[in-house]
Amino acid sequence: MNNSLNLPIRRGEKPQTTSRLPHSQLTQHGPDEVIDKLHAWAFSLPNINNEHSGISVPGARAMVLHASCKCNHEAFMVGREFAHIHPHPDNGSLHVKLPASEAAEVVRKGWGEDHYLVTQGHYPKGLIMVFSPRDDDELDVVKTIVERSYQFALDA
Repeated sequence: MNNSLNLPIRRGEKPQTTSRLPHSQLTQHGPDEVIDKLHAWAFSLPNINNEHSGISVPGARAMVLHASCKCNHEAFMVGREFAHIHPHPDNGSLHVKLPASEAAEVVRKGWGEDHYLVTQGHYPKGLIMVFSPRDDDELDVVKTIVERSYQFALDA
């Protein structure tokens, strides 16, 4: 298994985020048209249901692996939910599950941060917030991260 996503370094300063629950991104959200593309792409992946998140804020849309698929139970946050996209005002940031080494790469290269529960020692490494894509180039990188989370969920 490849343990690197080969991500570029994210440009600019890190967005401001909360240091409490709900874990949210406060600044640098992408425009609606970019976030709409993220939703359209994410929920067009095979065997994905678009559902209300079982653990996030109201309005968050969860990527839930269809019950008929073989799966890796370590990849889920709750049920078969492995990722969710936050709604306004935290437009387009996501929480995803990844193998710990790949989650560390996302954080190291500036594309996200460990979930608040991870930083507090209440949840194992691998659950991260991915920052909202600010343009189409960043959307491509976020898709790479989400695609890996999807593959992690399918690794049975």
